[in-house]
Amino acid sequence: MPKKTFDVAEKAGAIFITQVKENQSSLLEQISHRSKIDKPYDKYDEDIEKAHGRIDERTYEVFYAKPMLKKWPEWHRIQSVIRVTRKRDVYCRRENKYKLSIEVSHYVCSRKLLAISLGGYIRRHWFIENKQHHIKDVSFREDYTRKEVNAANFSLCIDFALNILKFNNYRNIKGTLYAVSLNFIKYSLNLRGLVC
Repeated sequence: MPKKTFDVAEKAGAIFITQVKENQSSLLEQISHRSKIDKPYDKYDEDIEKAHGRIDERTYEVFYAKPMLKKWPEWHRIQSVIRVTRKRDVYCRRENKYKLSIEVSHYVCSRKLLAISLGGYIRRHWFIENKQHHIKDVSFREDYTRKEVNAANFSLCIDFALNILKFNNYRNIKGTLYAVSLNFIKYSLNLRGLVC
């Protein structure tokens, strides 16, 4: 998460929200520690959701970022920290009962907003992530391969291949990729826009 992204969002007048992950270990450690100590300025408990064989319960807690990040002036654009706690009861068929899992994640935002608004933004982000990037992550295994050189070009090639498959109305992308790997010449002649 580059610091300049916050500056760009501020210049554009946009609200910038992003998840803090392990690759920002010191920032994540600081805000997760302080979110256990500090009192949130707003809290929102989402309605319990039953779907896909599980029961989900989400709590959004919003904290002021300034006291948390006073040691790091380079993060001055961060205005609020959001802690999302997901409690999930997943039905286990083998044991014929629900098992509880609790997942806590932290987000940072360039504005001070209410928890209900931030919760909606975070849910919409995951909707896009699941719908748009799932194919790239699963079928093309984009997250499983580490690209040290020309990572953007690699991602662009995946986008190019995905667009060709969608243009030619291939619905089962993973199955099509497997079939193409077995007989590339046959499929490359059938794909409009692909030059052999």
